[in-house]
Amino acid sequence: MAEGFEQRFEASHANILRLARSRLAHERAAISTMALAQELYLKLKDRGELRFEPRASFMAHAGRAMRSLLVDMARERMTQDRSAESLPLTLGGEVPDLAGTPERLVALDDALSRLGTLDGRLMQVAELRVIMGMEVPEISQALSIPEPTVKRDWQRAKAYLYEALRTTP
Repeated sequence: MAEGFEQRFEASHANILRLARSRLAHERAAISTMALAQELYLKLKDRGELRFEPRASFMAHAGRAMRSLLVDMARERMTQDRSAESLPLTLGGEVPDLAGTPERLVALDDALSRLGTLDGRLMQVAELRVIMGMEVPEISQALSIPEPTVKRDWQRAKAYLYEALRTTP
């Protein structure tokens, strides 16, 4: 597993850095792009049971792990009772702005989890779009689904998230 993982991570490293940089671009967080990428590496490396399904790509797994890391950091900030820095999201104007507090990031995580119980693929599309900041072609490649399907899934996921998060404080 270690050799396969090392090769996949190395091959994806530039993309991971680009996506981490995009995710942290407007944030004055206590973590750098490189540190987030290194945390992601450690989180994935320690998962000895991690197996990649034939149609699922490494970046899809990395997106899930990055979401988990960012939510863990938000929860830690909440417990330390510090003010949070902005966490820019790529939901667009149709979905309430959730940037700014760890509570809002945790609310997004909860909404994504609920979406996942309804439709796992919609959750994956939303996770890659919102958390990783990936564009439709990248999501299409990561999940091995056609771009028109990604666009439809994103529209459905965005509508769900809008409703789920509309009343988020």
